[in-house]
Amino acid sequence: MKLLAWLLLIILVIWALRSKKAGVTKKTTQTRHLDAPELMVKCAHCGVYLPASEAITQSGELFCSEEHRRLHLSS
Repeated sequence: MKLLAWLLLIILVIWALRSKKAGVTKKTTQTRHLDAPELMVKCAHCGVYLPASEAITQSGELFCSEEHRRLHLSS
């Protein structure tokens, strides 16, 4: 019976810590939306749009990944 009580206590503590962490993450996400929107650019290889800060640039072209940069330049 003591083992069951300890197990229940541990589960409650883990649940409380995760709930607290989720609340902090939610607040951070909400304030992030208040920032100015980021410029979206198109990958020269596959055409997917991604934030300009995440794009890989070479020879004036933008790519979504190192692999697409390599594939596009080899073709």
